[in-house]
Amino acid sequence: MKNGKSIYGILLVGIGIIFSLQSIGLIDNFWSVSWPLILLFVSIGFHVGFFLTGARKQQAGLLVPGGILFVLSMLFMFEEMTNWSFSAYTWPIYMLAVAVGLTELWLFGGREFGLLIPIFILSGLGFVFIIQNLFTFNILSFWPAILIIVGLFLIFGRNNKSSKDL
Repeated sequence: MKNGKSIYGILLVGIGIIFSLQSIGLIDNFWSVSWPLILLFVSIGFHVGFFLTGARKQQAGLLVPGGILFVLSMLFMFEEMTNWSFSAYTWPIYMLAVAVGLTELWLFGGREFGLLIPIFILSGLGFVFIIQNLFTFNILSFWPAILIIVGLFLIFGRNNKSSKDL
């Protein structure tokens, strides 16, 4: 128990020193740049917790918040460095963050097929919205044409059965 108290004590002393240096003006804008690091350390903690328990399938749920927080910490670091000037374009990454967490669960948790459904939905929507933000045209205005093309493919596409089976 003494070792745990020492770690918390060192952590509190470090945080106190950082805020003291900021209050006297030696560190400028420390908090605005460093708060995403807290999310990064928490995400690393979830990942380390999973791998220290032996990377068992039963503990793979730790990777979901770990993956989400990792992606969000990277996004928030980028947003803070750019003064949130790209936030109108980077919002689909929130969907991709959840997809990353679920993908880690799928990879290390037994590869259940049902988990791929939300992964593909979130990833697909995230990438569609990112592409929409990258190009000047609105890709979602073409959704009726996409439905028609997919429908025609389902009607006239290659079947797994031969024509003799009909």
